Amino acid sequence: MASFARVGEQPVAAPAAVPGQEQNWAERLEKAIERGANHLLSLQAEEGYWQGELEADSTLESDYIYYLHVLGKADPERIAKLANYVRQGQLPDGGWSIYPGGPSELNATCKAYFALKLAGDSPYAPNLVRAREIVHRLGGLEHSNSYVRFYLALVGAVSWDLVPSIPPELLLIPSWFIFNIYEMSSWTRGIVIPMAILSALRPDWKLPERAHVDELFKDPERKTAALDWSGQILSWKRGCSTISNAPTALPPSIRQ
Repeated sequence: MASFARVGEQPVAAPAAVPGQEQNWAERLEKAIERGANHLLSLQAEEGYWQGELEADSTLESDYIYYLHVLGKADPERIAKLANYVRQGQLPDGGWSIYPGGPSELNATCKAYFALKLAGDSPYAPNLVRAREIVHRLGGLEHSNSYVRFYLALVGAVSWDLVPSIPPELLLIPSWFIFNIYEMSSWTRGIVIPMAILSALRPDWKLPERAHVDELFKDPERKTAALDWSGQILSWKRGCSTISNAPTALPPSIRQ
C-alpha cells in the first residue's frame, strides 16, 4: 500500500499485514458468501425461478389513480386496491417518502393526498389530516415542484397561473444553439415535449369537485411563491422564469 507524507516530513510506512489476520478475513469472507448463496437458494421457487416485486415510491400508484379518473376508467375495485396500497406507505408523521427509510417528501405527499381524495377519502379522515399537516410543515403546495403543479392544473385542481409555461416552440431551437432539446437526456425529452404540447393545449380534464386541493396551500395569499424571482442573477430558476414569461411580454399580434 502506498504511503503519503507532507513536505518536510518522513513518510510513514503502512503497517505490515499479519498472516493470521489475513487468514481470518479470508475465512469470514468465505462464510459470508456461503450465507448469501444459501439465502438466495432458500428464496428459489420449486420450478427454478426467483420472484420479487418491482417497487418504486408511492407516486406510481398515486399517478395511476389520477390516470384512471382522467380516462373515465376508475373501476371502484381497482381504485380501492390502489388507494389501500398508497395508505400503507404513509409514514408516522403523515407524509410519504421517495425511497425506503427516507423522510416525508413534499411532492410525493401532495400526490398521495390528491389520489386518496380522488379515491373517496374524506379530508377530515385522520390519515388526510396528518398528511395535510406535514404538507404545511414542508412548505405547502405553493413550494411543490413545477411538475406537481402542472399535473394538478391539467385537471383543474389548481390554476394555470401557478405553472411555468413550457413553449412547444422549444422544438424549433436548432441543435447548434447552446440550449436545445438535444442537450437534454432522452428521458427528459420524453417528458418535456409532451408537457410542452399539453401546456399549449391546456385540455379540460375535469375531475370530481371533491378533488380540489386548496387546503394544501400553507399561505393562500402566496400561491405563486414557487415562481418568485430568486436572489441570484444567474440561476436555472431565473432562466426558466424568463423563458416562461417571455411569450406574455410580446405584443398580442405576435403571440397569436
